[in-house]
Amino acid sequence: MNAKHVNYDRLAAEYDRRFIPGQVSNTCRALLEQVKQANAQRILEVGCGTGHWLEVLSAPDRSLIGVDYSRGMLAQTRVKLIPARLVQGVARQLPFKSGEFDFVYCIHALHHFVDPCAFIAEAQRILRPGGELVVLGGGTPKNRADWYIYQYFEGSFETDLERFPLWEKVCEWFEMSGFDRLKLLEVENIHEQKTGREIFLDPFLQKHACSQLALLSERTYQDGIKRIESDLVQAENKDQDLEFKSEISIKMLSGWKGY
Repeated sequence: MNAKHVNYDRLAAEYDRRFIPGQVSNTCRALLEQVKQANAQRILEVGCGTGHWLEVLSAPDRSLIGVDYSRGMLAQTRVKLIPARLVQGVARQLPFKSGEFDFVYCIHALHHFVDPCAFIAEAQRILRPGGELVVLGGGTPKNRADWYIYQYFEGSFETDLERFPLWEKVCEWFEMSGFDRLKLLEVENIHEQKTGREIFLDPFLQKHACSQLALLSERTYQDGIKRIESDLVQAENKDQDLEFKSEISIKMLSGWKGY
């Protein structure tokens, strides 16, 4: 789907910095509620990364499987000793039998897939009749000013415009693959504002903590950091507070396989 791909083997060791220990996000609550309503027992996560969401869903009555292309990310998952089977594979050709799962999901991963439409078709194949596919994540960015990353790091906004599909397009892919009863909901609206030098405590500002920065060359990344530092110095010289905004909408699209 996109020309740029993140080498997650390089990011794996630092990736979990984005998660605050003990924090239960609205995205997490939405996923748990969806699994509960589906009464799902055989569950597959595609693009499971370091296993954060598998750990969230871990329960004695659930059989969990995680698929990821990155060996490095899977290695991080294994360290956590999550009771889940881990498989290296690609989303467009899942190594499972037809009708094997009750529930298939991916979180913040669809835009990384080479062929997201093929993944959705594969999910339809491996779900049992009545099974559910859930995709959670951000959509195509609308405004550069919504996230300070886009403002300070050259090319990050334009790259995300190419990488992230419109939710309307994802709905089309669901329907093309035979899913019905589609439901698209906003499950989380992240509205954060950091002041002054506290911006350097933001885990998403680390080079390998988010894909937007990981895709940048080291020089482009450092240029962005220098721009932040320059604006901070100017604000401090004027005895002003510099604000860094993050406004990100997380949506959930669900669809069911008919009987």
